[in-house]
Amino acid sequence: MLSDFFGNRVVRYAILVGLGLGLLVNPMMDGKQAEAAQVATASVDKLNLRSGPGTQNGLVGQVNKGEQLAVLSKSGDWYQVQVAGKTAWVAGWLVKVQEVTTPSRGAVGTAGKTVAVVNTGLLNVRSGPGTGYGLVGTLKQGTSLTILEQSGDWRKIQSGNTTGWVASWLITTPTTTTPAASETAAGGGQLAVVNVDNLNLRSGPGTQHSVAGQVSRGVSLPVVSRSGDWVQVRQNNGSTAWVAGWMVSTVNQPEPAQPPSSEQNGWLPTESETRPGQNDTPGTAEYVPEAKVVAVQVSEKDDHTYINITSDHQLEYNTFTLSNPFRYVVNLKDVHWDQIPETLKESTALVDKVRTGVFSQDPYIARLVLDLKQGAKVKVSLSADKQTLTLDISKISYSDGLQGKTVFLDAGHGGSDPGASGASGLREKDVNLKITLKVAELLKQQGANVVFSRSNDIFVDLYERTRMANEQSADIFVSIHSNASTNPATAGTSTYFYAPTSNTALYEQYNDRKRLADDVQKELTAALGRRNIGVLQANFAVLRTSVMPSILVETAFLSNSEEEALLGSDDFQQRTAEAITKGISAYFSGK
Repeated sequence: MLSDFFGNRVVRYAILVGLGLGLLVNPMMDGKQAEAAQVATASVDKLNLRSGPGTQNGLVGQVNKGEQLAVLSKSGDWYQVQVAGKTAWVAGWLVKVQEVTTPSRGAVGTAGKTVAVVNTGLLNVRSGPGTGYGLVGTLKQGTSLTILEQSGDWRKIQSGNTTGWVASWLITTPTTTTPAASETAAGGGQLAVVNVDNLNLRSGPGTQHSVAGQVSRGVSLPVVSRSGDWVQVRQNNGSTAWVAGWMVSTVNQPEPAQPPSSEQNGWLPTESETRPGQNDTPGTAEYVPEAKVVAVQVSEKDDHTYINITSDHQLEYNTFTLSNPFRYVVNLKDVHWDQIPETLKESTALVDKVRTGVFSQDPYIARLVLDLKQGAKVKVSLSADKQTLTLDISKISYSDGLQGKTVFLDAGHGGSDPGASGASGLREKDVNLKITLKVAELLKQQGANVVFSRSNDIFVDLYERTRMANEQSADIFVSIHSNASTNPATAGTSTYFYAPTSNTALYEQYNDRKRLADDVQKELTAALGRRNIGVLQANFAVLRTSVMPSILVETAFLSNSEEEALLGSDDFQQRTAEAITKGISAYFSGK
């Protein structure tokens, strides 16, 4: 069930995916109150940012004393925060958390004024056009604002009671002005941007109409029409719903973002408040780690290509594959290239060239990309002293499909976390595990290497699941679930992926993540004959923190009596497993 993936184990919400959005239900979120958000201010220098809530989780970066971070959620004494478009966890006793209030009615564009939307986690508003000016406030991602004037790359803006200057590259600006809205006119190319954490979708224009689901802060939905203070919007699955107009900001619809081109490099610039190549404070140097890669050697023997990456320190790494064209990516943590050229042109039968570069500064990630001439399998090994990483690249025909591929299977929930339950008492954790084990057996028969997050009834933390997958350098990550809804009539099958433009590491995998989801969903709907809810994007923890192409499958609804009976049958579980396996095979076969 999807509630597992919002990381909140205290309050559990039912999910409505019949509307195609994976929606949390909270009937309180369309009153006309002001929206209270939380900001965490670092109380110490070099505050650690971690991949999960606890010191046992890996360090992903640091922030300085006084820096403000948007709070997303809380787990015990730890806060999940957003910084530079990415998420991390901080110790609650090392930050000061305060509430900031945004207006209850979104800043709907006035005729003739240019309206923009914040596209980063927490945007600094300054007293003048440049980073040398003092902070006068901050705005959260998705907040709508009106542009008053401009100076170079900076824009003077107003949002509620906040007026100041912001960096233009951290806001999305429509190319035309927002027309004055008519109560009954169609949307005319406008988007409604959600200004609150969980906004109710209703079946009609008013609180007397039933709640059909929810959408999260920052989500943009096309405007269809208006009725009084209510806005009719169109969802991803084509259906319409109504939202309270004072909980959204309307902007002119910009040109849609395109998925990464197949010709793109294997890395993209990271998000920060400075232009690429600039620093926030004049005179400061970019961080360069002490550890360095001293050699990258390319050799060829017996139809194999070998890449040896040697460092003067122990290496921490993860890898993943990209297709169209074929690429193999190696991320090296906290190590820099020491006089290694950006392009190594030692071409082999399998490798066209080797490229090196810096993927991100915080955390510092050095990246190596192999541009492959065809589909290949890569075996990775680390020397005993952990200072030499060897890539053994050999030919693999796409007709070989799963042969040699590593598939990480994640059976949702488990142990003390039962997930959803049907009316008969059928527990989601048990169904998920049975299907997962069947998928594993089928994959192994086709030559795949299978790794589990769990192969029995135990509890595994969400972040531990992806940590294991990342450590194993799995080719793909597949999480298997059963769905539930407060509406017992809701039924169907859906598959989720996550590759937002705001996360460069995930967005560059957009094509592969979506293709994997498409292939599996196609096989599931053909084999099971259930309603096709579709392929959707959702910010689930396992999809957000996995470095390889990943999907989350919702096979059917335990809350629906017919589908609960099916989920409990061995035949349906077997057909589900066969469909998932066929979808995975199709993905690797490029069909």
